[in-house]
Amino acid sequence: MTVPAKMKVAWKSAQLFIAFHKNKQKKRRDEPVLWRPNDATARLPDDPEDKEAFVVVKGDGDGQDVQIKMHPDKLVLRRDESEAIGWTGIIADHYQVRVKVGETWIVVGADGSVQRQTEGMEGTAMIEADGGFLRVGCEAEIMVSGDGSQLTRRTQYQLDAITADGVVSRRK
Repeated sequence: MTVPAKMKVAWKSAQLFIAFHKNKQKKRRDEPVLWRPNDATARLPDDPEDKEAFVVVKGDGDGQDVQIKMHPDKLVLRRDESEAIGWTGIIADHYQVRVKVGETWIVVGADGSVQRQTEGMEGTAMIEADGGFLRVGCEAEIMVSGDGSQLTRRTQYQLDAITADGVVSRRK
């Protein structure tokens, strides 16, 4: 991934759209009908499967367009994956913010916890709100308590731990 050395202006304009995903007979369309409201105000429908309000923020020069979808329970930002530098999706609701970078999701919880979820061999890594760390992969599970007083490593065949009471290492 290459990042431009300096980008003075990323975006140049924004346009509000309403996408009608279903026709008046409630049949799903192959392509949504787009409408630009005259007063630049869009009511957010309860079901975004029927009708969806979104803003397209146009990129300037090499800047990439961003689509901001507004749902009653969350905001969704999207960029074209084939052209994106860095993130391609962001979902923000009342409880968490999720950011997609490549094939990885980074989730920041309302309590300050952070989670990294990747498909395949890499697994999931979490930093809990108390500072604890947990890494779950296909070969091992590693945990460090928030205060650093306990470290644990589990594999299919082995359990290793450092606690206040001493060191434990045994085969399963």
